[in-house]
Amino acid sequence: MAEVFAWKIHLRFFGPAQDQAGVKETVMAVVEGTTVGDVIERLQLGNWMGDRLKTAIDGRIVNKDELLYDGAELAFLPPVSGG
Repeated sequence: MAEVFAWKIHLRFFGPAQDQAGVKETVMAVVEGTTVGDVIERLQLGNWMGDRLKTAIDGRIVNKDELLYDGAELAFLPPVSGG
């Protein structure tokens, strides 16, 4: 049986995502193969913000299928509005 090791990722919340999460930043343990979408589901942010939620890993905008890695910083960004 293969051992499963937990990775630590750093979560940062901005704008409405910070209001929903109730914190500015935190650390979460995930396993190899975890995607951004998995974290969104675990935090129940998708139900609240839907497709308006933007995410970035280490400053790079990514989609929900992006794989996370040990030590990654996953940021939840506010929706962009223009004018």
